[in-house]
Amino acid sequence: MQRIKTYLCKTLRFLIRPRYMAIVAVSFLLFGLLRFITLNINALNPIARALGDYSTTDMFYNMMLTSPADTSDVIVIVDITQLHDRDSIATVLEEVDDLEPAAIDVDVVFEYPKEPAGDLHLVSVAATMSNAVFSFKMMDPDRERNEFTRQAHSFFAEELGLNEGFVNVDRSMAHDIPLCLEMHGKAYPSVIARMMEILHGKPFDYQSLRSEPIDYEPTIFRIIPYDSIQQNAQYITGKVVMFGGAYESVDMLYTPLGQMHGIGVLCYAMKTMLEKKHQKNCTGWLYWLLTAVLSYISTYCLMAYCNFFKQEKEEQAATKDKETRNKVKQKLKEVAIDLMSTTFVISVVIFILMLIYIMGGYYLFEKWRISFDLTPTLSAIALALVSAEFVHITLKHLGILKKTNRNKS
Repeated sequence: MQRIKTYLCKTLRFLIRPRYMAIVAVSFLLFGLLRFITLNINALNPIARALGDYSTTDMFYNMMLTSPADTSDVIVIVDITQLHDRDSIATVLEEVDDLEPAAIDVDVVFEYPKEPAGDLHLVSVAATMSNAVFSFKMMDPDRERNEFTRQAHSFFAEELGLNEGFVNVDRSMAHDIPLCLEMHGKAYPSVIARMMEILHGKPFDYQSLRSEPIDYEPTIFRIIPYDSIQQNAQYITGKVVMFGGAYESVDMLYTPLGQMHGIGVLCYAMKTMLEKKHQKNCTGWLYWLLTAVLSYISTYCLMAYCNFFKQEKEEQAATKDKETRNKVKQKLKEVAIDLMSTTFVISVVIFILMLIYIMGGYYLFEKWRISFDLTPTLSAIALALVSAEFVHITLKHLGILKKTNRNKS
């Protein structure tokens, strides 16, 4: 028993190094300082927005682009980008509805009367559609109260009692799909929530599940032109149809897969809710504990690498003046040690450590949708050498370094 205790004590003393823990702490402080500066200096606002919106899950989705994307056999887009008169839009909408899709998202807001004949045709078609969700927009947000103050509906929505849902998505970076927003204390459902009610035939509890991370696993959504409805009837009957402009240049959003049309984001949101590939976000004290442990492990490995070649240099210097049998071998070893200690090679080691963590995080995300934000850990690895210099200077001026060296000798 005593041997086990002794072994454990030696192991802990070997693994737990106060200096390395200090380096990790300084790395986190530097990361926090840099983040604070970028978020609070106006000149750096574009950088702040990029940092604020960025997540390592964005990197993982981009890594998924290397594999062939599947084509969705559930969700299709009927594109009406080239249609500008409401009579034609009503005709296409009626044609789609006649093919009996599972549900239709009408991603257009007809806010004002425009063409008497076209408006009348549109209203008559809308009145007969039982499985369609019409869009409306939540307008003029009140940031202090965290709610909206105005809505934009189709002009015939109230008269027909349309089934409606809002289509608002965060325009900075579309990571999440809001399922519920408020105005004057009343909760309103999104178009995705309303579509889920139609597809499942029961109420959707959008007030409890107010938003959901969108799963951007690369997917191809078939785009059917407005003038090819009958030729593509097999892709419409029994499917979820997103009816709107697939190529609207003004309706572009930033996503982890790059810029995307708004209707494309809605397709990914719909796919997320149907497939139930919900992200499991690692947060709270467990997240920060794991982040600290991973950062310490990487710092330990990096410092061990640097210290190893530092000791080798010292040994080489100590034996340099002594006679050796093989001068060439000694010289080659000296050159190798110098090369392995260069900033370039150390940078490669740092890159390899970061790559190991990224691949591990990607595996967890791709396999089980476990989202672990590696940003603090990767930052700690990148700042480890700078932090080590700060710790070394601090110990030196506090006199601790000299005492430690005397104790060793």
